[in-house]
Amino acid sequence: MLFSGVYVLWEDPLILSCQGSAELLSALQFRRPKHILFSPTWLWTPRNLPELYRFRWQAARSGKSLHFMCNAVESNRMLRRLWFPGDLANINLYVNEHVFTIRPQPKAYDAVYAAQMAPYKRLHLAADIPRLFVQTYGEYKTADGKYDLARFEPAVRHAQHNAGWVHTNEVVDTYNQAAVGLSLSACEGAMLASVEYMLCGVPQVSTPCKGGREQFFDSRYVTVAAAEPAAIAAAVADMAARNVDPWLVRTETLKKQLVHRMRLCAYVAGLVQRDTGAHVDPAAVAERLFGSTEGMSKWFVHFKHCAERGIT
Repeated sequence: MLFSGVYVLWEDPLILSCQGSAELLSALQFRRPKHILFSPTWLWTPRNLPELYRFRWQAARSGKSLHFMCNAVESNRMLRRLWFPGDLANINLYVNEHVFTIRPQPKAYDAVYAAQMAPYKRLHLAADIPRLFVQTYGEYKTADGKYDLARFEPAVRHAQHNAGWVHTNEVVDTYNQAAVGLSLSACEGAMLASVEYMLCGVPQVSTPCKGGREQFFDSRYVTVAAAEPAAIAAAVADMAARNVDPWLVRTETLKKQLVHRMRLCAYVAGLVQRDTGAHVDPAAVAERLFGSTEGMSKWFVHFKHCAERGIT
């Protein structure tokens, strides 16, 4: 999913989608939108409820309807019990399958972990993996401005990692050079990288988790291992030895992604019919939003361009 802007899901009525609290607050300042679909990367729990009620109040005050799109089943149940409008539509539906693709390459790494230099990513759990690549970012930097992974987490000082920002094309190459993708956080929204790996045909080792990424798991190409370095390393070695067909991983992930996309499209179609009385086929919404190689990125508008696009 792209950040620092909004997705235009429908134009009349104007239906927008965004993620993150800062992005939502910016979108709530707009006059034109009738509906805003909020898709955060974090997990909703009872602790978030005061903030969610505040968002809902701000939306109502400005004449907008706010809809809460959930990554995880338990979040969706909680918000529906409280009569919050929305649906279960995992944020990984926005990952562009035309960007994250299979590129057959020699396996230079036992595992790759796309992980911010942050404690919740639990990078230390990858300590026992010999050939490890960490696709990272964060505030830890060397004197010459390069990412300093070893200073953040000495347990993975042996890992190779990117020195700075890299283009998505290079990220896709790195994924394809790894035998396994890692997802080691215990609680993390839906973790976009988890599905990015699998769209590249890369099987996965995860720890037990909450947040939504588990909805895309399949025991044929995902192992859930104990949150211990030895257990993670053993699971990586076992998964690599299976030689899982990358096209199986990708195809099954696309099927799961389609389920969430169609939930989103059905929800949008329902809002259009409710507001205008016009029947809209969810399949037509899906074709509009996902029927090109640009994917959802075609409908993304950065905040700095919203005014010139007439969205505000």
